[in-house]
Amino acid sequence: MNRNRVILASAATYIGTVVGAGFASGQEVLQFFGLLGRKGVPAIVLTAVGFAFFGYAIMEAGRKMNARSHLPVIREISGRFISPLLDLVTTFFLFGALSAMVAGAGSVLSQEFSVPWLVGAGLILVATVATVLFGLRGVVTAVSTVVPLLILGVLIVSLTVIASRGAAFNAPPADTRPLVPAWPLAGATYISYNLIMSVPVLASLGTTLRSRREVALSAVIGAVGLGAALFLVFLAVVSSLPGVLKYEIPMAGMASEAYRLGGRFYTLIFLAEVYTTAVANLYGFSARIAAQDSLRFKLVTVVAGSGALLAGSVGFTNLVRTVYPAVGWAGSVFLGAVIVHALRGRLR
Repeated sequence: MNRNRVILASAATYIGTVVGAGFASGQEVLQFFGLLGRKGVPAIVLTAVGFAFFGYAIMEAGRKMNARSHLPVIREISGRFISPLLDLVTTFFLFGALSAMVAGAGSVLSQEFSVPWLVGAGLILVATVATVLFGLRGVVTAVSTVVPLLILGVLIVSLTVIASRGAAFNAPPADTRPLVPAWPLAGATYISYNLIMSVPVLASLGTTLRSRREVALSAVIGAVGLGAALFLVFLAVVSSLPGVLKYEIPMAGMASEAYRLGGRFYTLIFLAEVYTTAVANLYGFSARIAAQDSLRFKLVTVVAGSGALLAGSVGFTNLVRTVYPAVGWAGSVFLGAVIVHALRGRLR
């Protein structure tokens, strides 16, 4: 394969690993950035810079170590004392985020098509499990193929909402509180929870790249795409405050207001986003437990998927507000270790 195509596929997979149900729903952007008001802008800039730096560090470590799961990368970066805890946290919250993806699929199909929650969640789960059973190649192919269409759909809806309402920085209601009140911490928390959940795929992704240059280009292109998409969704959400707060899936709600069939169109976009992140999370969880070409890997994949269906029944918004910030705070320890590891490498 042409090396430029490999780099672009890696960048797209990076974006697809981070951009999932929480992002595409608008709920994640609303909670982390929208409720900060104007301070959400510097938080997003910080987030994009962080994605470039940390994405590069993790993929480069995976490339050097020829890593097949997140464990060797976490051990190398964090050391033998911290790595067991981070490994446990990462593995546990991969399952938690998978449950959030399943819950999101059930919620949006119920909201827009009146499909029973169990049916919608079950459909996305079957597609996710089927993809992961093909291993890393299936994950990269599925995610990198779907991501450009997903980003296009998100941008169309965001730009339509911004054009119709104007790019207004509406203040959030006084009785609402962002998940993390200080904007630097909001950006750092968003980076940390997304990357701690993305380590399994990013570490393996590094093995497909041949040099530091390819890793750096993949990380920067991915980070620029993520930052731009975050900012446009942020503008759409803050321009729609306070009315957007009533929606479980804010972007689908805004799409319904903008187009006659907008909600149903965006449902397809959202479900594709759910699928890409669910695939990444389930792959990471299963690859940590078993070698991907083994029968055990397949059994773990099926059992974990079934368990996520049960766990997802607590509701999408509840999972976003509880699981994601908790992952962020735990992931901050890992990001601190990444910084120290990078500085040591420079000093050698």
